[in-house]
Amino acid sequence: MSLIKKFVISVLLCAAWAGPGFCAPSFELEAGVRLASATVHCVTPIAGGYRLYYSTPSAYSVFSASSTDGLVWTAEPGVRLSTRAAFLDASSITAMGLYFDAALTGGPYHAYYVGISTAGHALLSAKSTDGLAWVKDDAFSILFSSGAMRLRSPKPYFAGSSRVNLYYIRDSGGAPSPGDYKIYGMQSADDGVTFTGETLLVNTTGAYQLDVSTLTDGRLRLYIAAPEVGVSTVARVLAADSVNGISFPSAPVQVFSTAAATNELSGIAVARSTETFRWRLYLTSRLNSSATTYIYSALTLDPVITGFSPGLAYVDDPATDFTVTGEIFSPALATSAISRASGPLGILAVTPVDDMNVTVRAVPTGAPLGLYNVSVANPDGAAAVRLNVLTIDYRPGFTRLTDNLFRPLRGEQVKVETTIFFPGNITGRIYTVNGGLVKKLFDEPSLAVMSTFFWTGDTDSGRVAASGLYLLRVTGPKLKSTEKIVLIK
Repeated sequence: MSLIKKFVISVLLCAAWAGPGFCAPSFELEAGVRLASATVHCVTPIAGGYRLYYSTPSAYSVFSASSTDGLVWTAEPGVRLSTRAAFLDASSITAMGLYFDAALTGGPYHAYYVGISTAGHALLSAKSTDGLAWVKDDAFSILFSSGAMRLRSPKPYFAGSSRVNLYYIRDSGGAPSPGDYKIYGMQSADDGVTFTGETLLVNTTGAYQLDVSTLTDGRLRLYIAAPEVGVSTVARVLAADSVNGISFPSAPVQVFSTAAATNELSGIAVARSTETFRWRLYLTSRLNSSATTYIYSALTLDPVITGFSPGLAYVDDPATDFTVTGEIFSPALATSAISRASGPLGILAVTPVDDMNVTVRAVPTGAPLGLYNVSVANPDGAAAVRLNVLTIDYRPGFTRLTDNLFRPLRGEQVKVETTIFFPGNITGRIYTVNGGLVKKLFDEPSLAVMSTFFWTGDTDSGRVAASGLYLLRVTGPKLKSTEKIVLIK
């Protein structure tokens, strides 16, 4: 059996999210090994491709490899970050994350990494003009709780205008325990020179690795490598979304998993694929508890549909633009359908807006009433369906009164006009404010859009009603209204 076949890929899991109907796209493992004897730290786009930063089991430094397609990688000569004697990274460098800011002084690449020494785990900083030669910032260091805390997976996120969010995993500083690892964040307003305001971001115990990405709609997505429920092996990847990069209001959703007993994850990184609308997950696994770690990759193949609007259309509506929201929509989207068992709506145009939005122009005119589903398909056949997103109905009726304050003894009367959009029975009755029936004005089927009837102020017995306030109640197909009438003798 090949190494690849030993992985067990998870199905797409959906969960209640901050927005209705959220589903995170799942990753599917790709064939082949990206790098052998390596642990991935982070991946960043460069001119003509990508650069991946990694460490090896035999060295406690950071190296790099480049690729044009994100699949075939070539190790680049030299060491990117190495340990230094008598410094906070004297023992080893165990994790690294970076961001790119073209306006950054000493940049545009700014990395944060974890150095280990006899003092403990420290967060350190370095900058680079080309991503290859790095200059360490000796003035920057954060030693967590005098070295008692263990620090993992620092990932900076450039939020624009000199603002940087830094995400990382640490424990409580006590005895090592998987349940103590949680995700924290700090903010910087000076291009990452100083950070303040440590905040517990995602209260998920057992978080071991993380990465961040920016979706097209501006949301930040946090990826977390964590153990399966009830076991200690880190064998799945979760995703959590944030609008502001600080608040993650809902529980993370699982987007990838391996065989928990044999394929522990020790590193993850996420980058857009060369197709631009898909994402690629790089993961480090120690297969069958062997001494060798490998870097593999997984790709988001199938689109997901998370929303559809408007959710209501009428049978007399003309051609209407519907918006399908989701992820993994190809710019060359092949098809989209809005349909039910009785047949589809007529589709006039399918226009991809970006990888998260598609406009579908369809014709509700004369369509059967009921619930409709929406589907999308990329040119490679990867498709998604979301059920019961659209209701086709007829419009609600309404009632209009003329002269609802009248004097019947002077020959005045109330004119009642009803409008319905579906044939059916219309009733109109006059009641006292206490619910007593005064007059049955109208009760018969109507095929016309508009019906007109009058109240002259009389009761069912033929007498003129007393002065006062009365209620007109009209019912019909999608019509139920109560109108006030004042009668003055």
